[in-house]
Amino acid sequence: MKTSTYIASKLLGGDVELLRQQSLTRWLSRDLSQAAVDFCRNLGLFPAYCECSSEHLTRYLFWRLPAGALIEVRSGRSKEKFEEFDCVNQNKGWRLLSLHINENNLYSAVWISLAHFETAKAFLLAHGIKTAERHAA
Repeated sequence: MKTSTYIASKLLGGDVELLRQQSLTRWLSRDLSQAAVDFCRNLGLFPAYCECSSEHLTRYLFWRLPAGALIEVRSGRSKEKFEEFDCVNQNKGWRLLSLHINENNLYSAVWISLAHFETAKAFLLAHGIKTAERHAA
């Protein structure tokens, strides 16, 4: 398996910081995060960005997917598990949209179908979040 170098999403400062802080959910425990994701999915909202704290709490930035967009969201995973998901999504032609790596080296990521990557990228940038990057080694 080829190894890649990953650059996590960067949180930009300035005018968008307040918007982002008010747009992200509060920190949720594992039992609450699944309920929140399920509730938002029923409303037609899906995570565009997620991060996991060192205490295993998770928070999300939700958005309404464009018609036909497909995503996969994984949070609090080991690097090895993250790389497995990344490989599967690369084979589907999906792009790594956002990535957060916490201080315990747990990975939280969102992948999106290629046709909708630019729309999702613009949504993240409007909230002061730069997309993740993958560089083949």
